[in-house]
Amino acid sequence: MLHSTVWRRHMPSWVRNIWREVVAFGLVGAVAFVVETASFNFLIFGSPDHGGPLGSTPVLASAIATLLAMVVSWLGNRYWTYRDRKGAVDRREVAWFIAVNLAGLAVTAFPVYVAHEVFGLSSPLSDNAARLVGWAAATLVRFAAYRTLVFTAHREDSLDMPATTGRWRAISRATRPDDLLWPCFLAVVAAICGWAVSVAFHPGFLSPDSLSQLAQAQGKQPVTDWHPPILALFWRTLIDITGALSAMAALQAAVLWGTLWVLAVVLWRRTGSRPLSLLMLGFGLAPHVLTFTGVVWKDVHMAYTLLAACAIALVARELPEGRERARWGLLVLGMLFLTYAMLVRKNGLPAVVPIFLLLMFALWPRPGRRRWLVAAGSLLALAAVGSLGVSWAAHPLAVRQYAQIPLDDVVHVLTPQQVRSAATKAGATPEFTGDLVATARTCQRRDIVWDAYFACYPHKPGDRAGFGADQADVLLKMWTQQMPHHATGYVEYRSRTFARLLFQGNLQYLGGDSAVMPKDVRVNKTLDAAMKSYVMGFDRDFPWLFQGWFWLVVSLVLALRRRWAGPWSRELRLLGVSGVIYIATYLPTAPSANYRYVYWPAIAGTFGILLAVSGAIVARRTAHATQDTDSTAAVEALVNRPFTADPTAPHPGGSGPRLDVTTG
Repeated sequence: MLHSTVWRRHMPSWVRNIWREVVAFGLVGAVAFVVETASFNFLIFGSPDHGGPLGSTPVLASAIATLLAMVVSWLGNRYWTYRDRKGAVDRREVAWFIAVNLAGLAVTAFPVYVAHEVFGLSSPLSDNAARLVGWAAATLVRFAAYRTLVFTAHREDSLDMPATTGRWRAISRATRPDDLLWPCFLAVVAAICGWAVSVAFHPGFLSPDSLSQLAQAQGKQPVTDWHPPILALFWRTLIDITGALSAMAALQAAVLWGTLWVLAVVLWRRTGSRPLSLLMLGFGLAPHVLTFTGVVWKDVHMAYTLLAACAIALVARELPEGRERARWGLLVLGMLFLTYAMLVRKNGLPAVVPIFLLLMFALWPRPGRRRWLVAAGSLLALAAVGSLGVSWAAHPLAVRQYAQIPLDDVVHVLTPQQVRSAATKAGATPEFTGDLVATARTCQRRDIVWDAYFACYPHKPGDRAGFGADQADVLLKMWTQQMPHHATGYVEYRSRTFARLLFQGNLQYLGGDSAVMPKDVRVNKTLDAAMKSYVMGFDRDFPWLFQGWFWLVVSLVLALRRRWAGPWSRELRLLGVSGVIYIATYLPTAPSANYRYVYWPAIAGTFGILLAVSGAIVARRTAHATQDTDSTAAVEALVNRPFTADPTAPHPGGSGPRLDVTTG
């Protein structure tokens, strides 16, 4: 008995009292279940002699039964389970209650969907087992949400606190590490959102680049270095494990929503703001982020892995002192994401460098020379080993994609006659010289300003993609020989293409109608149309969300402001630098004006805005807490000062006389 008493004394009060909530919540849920089942059967079947009043409309009967059960659940939980927190009914409470129950319906349906669509199970036993699993998960979701979101007007089981400590201490107490209910609720919300997005994009929308990589992953085409071989190998591995081409789209959605969950929890721990943590999850539903979530693209992979590295950095900031093994473990994990980002996107290296600095400074505010050398050397070694490993495993064909850049410059800066002369001077064969001249004439006649290889170059039947070694060498030699003599034309041409990338971006949404899907694969046209309407509606009303100039401005503001409020000033500046550098890499190389080329700056900029808002909240609440502490100390000094009867005696805090307070 003594040990039990001591154990209960050291337990948090919410643990001692939660058993009552569990029992009451379970009883209310059982009553609601009985009400729903009984009302549904009555509305459908009625009495044995007479059918139910809604026997011909089972959907309406189910909806009415569900509404009745929700009313019973709300009344029972509000006036019994959480009667100690009861206050005036407000719209917030009702809205949260409805939202939580709708989420519960989705959680209940999720295992049934997985059983049918993923595992191909459709027997009554599997359906009931899946529904039982979903019902248990939904019950946990409702219980956690009712405690933390719905019935929160007053918590009788919270520890008493002096009123003078202010709101900041209450927030700090609410975000103690042993409180796992809110992170669990955030995890459920993130899982539901990720599942919904995966279903909407199922089995993953494909561009021509994606379709080529899928063919390489399936062994239908040889692996080339035109697109990242690591993505093709990764996709091949997933297909071998799961047997479904949709695994890649589902995985990249899981990476995004898992990262957003980590960021949401970190922000909640630091700020104590639940709406702010939910806003971080809403990041993934923003139209300019959602648009490519289920499109299998190297740009998407790079953006999500860089965001994951940022999440690891924010987790590292919260580590207590002395956790060296944990810090090195997080460093290795972050470098794996950064290595993949470099291997999956050739021009991603400049954007990776600031994120690597962000990770290092988050782990160690002053890393020291040895840590810098070890970390930088390890990252370079990982990149080199990864590149060699991919080459060894895939044996990609060299197509010399880089030759597209000098091809664009040469045929758009020089006239066709100058192209012929330059090609002859560089040692091109007569056939290749004729192809280059034809390319220049086609681009000029059709007013095509870039992507000459695909839009203007005369491809012959049977030609493989890319250039031969001799052709690539000729193009590089032409560029080095001619561009210094046509510097004005070169600067004018590249400025024009870069401006189009910034101000005339297109392909805001790659939907099922514009995707290039295999013949035996179909997309959900209803969900695709709904997503397209959502994204393109924002593009119509807020077109700057999908244009490079806006995210360039956001990145510049993040990078150039000297000091940001809150604890993430350095992180914000490095995020901005990464976005600026990545956009700048397209100044000499922009192949078109697709929005995907600024997808990472858009994600980094959006994340930076949310982080800046969070930092401002932290700074403001810290200032309020400091003021409350100072005011409390002043009052305590005034109350506890020694009594003296001499009105001319000096005040303890100054040299002048003070007015004494007597008791008559």
